Amino acid sequence: MFSSCHVVITEILPKWGVTYELVKANDKAAWEKALSKPTKAVFIETPSNPLMEIVDIRFVSDLAHKVGATVIVDNVMASPVLQKPLELGADVVMYSATKHIDGQGRVLAGALLGSFEYIYEKLIPFTRHTGPSLSAFNAWVLVKSLETMDLRVTRMAENAQTIAEFLETRKEIKSVRYPGLPSHPDHEVIKKQMKAGGTTIGIEFTGTQKDAFRFMDSLRIIDISNNLGDSKSLITHPASTTHRRLSPDVQAEMGITPSVLRLSVGLEHIDDLIKDLAQALNS
Repeated sequence: MFSSCHVVITEILPKWGVTYELVKANDKAAWEKALSKPTKAVFIETPSNPLMEIVDIRFVSDLAHKVGATVIVDNVMASPVLQKPLELGADVVMYSATKHIDGQGRVLAGALLGSFEYIYEKLIPFTRHTGPSLSAFNAWVLVKSLETMDLRVTRMAENAQTIAEFLETRKEIKSVRYPGLPSHPDHEVIKKQMKAGGTTIGIEFTGTQKDAFRFMDSLRIIDISNNLGDSKSLITHPASTTHRRLSPDVQAEMGITPSVLRLSVGLEHIDDLIKDLAQALNS
């Protein structure tokens, strides 16, 4: 789970009297137990950030609706091109539009999708009186970016698939977490709910954090940055950047070790990306 989402759920909402229960990704027995009692909302992040864990949206949505819960899916890592949660039973879908929708990291924006009733009876009255709004120019940038989103995400996912397969052959890599690989523990669920494996890869090195940093510093085409879903390939070290707010125990529970990296694959020619990764690994 993205660290800010974890902080909101576990630290901020409880101050307002909201109780929560964390459930391990695709542990069906745990979901059945958690959703055996009345529940207001279920929040799902699938694939998860940064290790691409998968939740069966249809399975959880069916359980949640039986106990009266609204199902909210953070679909950022898949994008609307590769996964459509509303068609799988979700009630609300959320995006960081800064990622695939913009595709070049130019604007700070978000998007919420839902039923007519949800948008006009719940969301708009809230936003109207609390003030969050997007500038007209940033909205225009996003509308123009939507024209090429399908082309961009499709190409980026193709690149990511090839890179994930390449990384699995390298002895320097302990594990590769990518939904498009048959080795992913939830590959069968992925085939049901995603068109492709996505644009992001979770990588764990066999060595130390120092080895991972040396690899990142050796890259020449792929840049070091916390963004993802960008047309430019980007890599980051979650434990010290995107998830640094979380305690070491929580990071460990999520599988985020000091040698884990997150690679967001862009639009560069695949041969150039493979060569860049190979020379950095060889160095």
